[in-house]
Amino acid sequence: MHRPLTSLTRRPVGAVAVALAAVALCAGAAAQTAPRSYEASPEVYKVVADSNGYLVIEVTWKPGQRDALHSHAPVSAVYYLDSCRLRFHRADGTPDRDVTPPRGYTTVQGAVPLHTVENIGTADCRLIMFEPK
Repeated sequence: MHRPLTSLTRRPVGAVAVALAAVALCAGAAAQTAPRSYEASPEVYKVVADSNGYLVIEVTWKPGQRDALHSHAPVSAVYYLDSCRLRFHRADGTPDRDVTPPRGYTTVQGAVPLHTVENIGTADCRLIMFEPK
């Protein structure tokens, strides 16, 4: 189900429902090895809903902002509210890849290795994440 950011397509808001269903199916995966995103960088990741074993996390990176080393739940769904320019960094701090998801892009991703994310754009980058607790 994961669509690599190299082949981006716009997804309707209804795709979020599909993403949530995928999260529900995969909630029993392996434990985390680093602080969760909202624990490591509460200034970037804010839990806006916590119900029935799931979290809805509002994420905002200001231009030039980089979050702290973190992990995510074994599976998560992401919906981009803005077009973004992001740089992912490996656990050792070296750049891994740059991505430019458009507004409305939706994806379901499996476990993500330890990483940090930096907004390399000139505007805020906002997204919503859906994760099991």
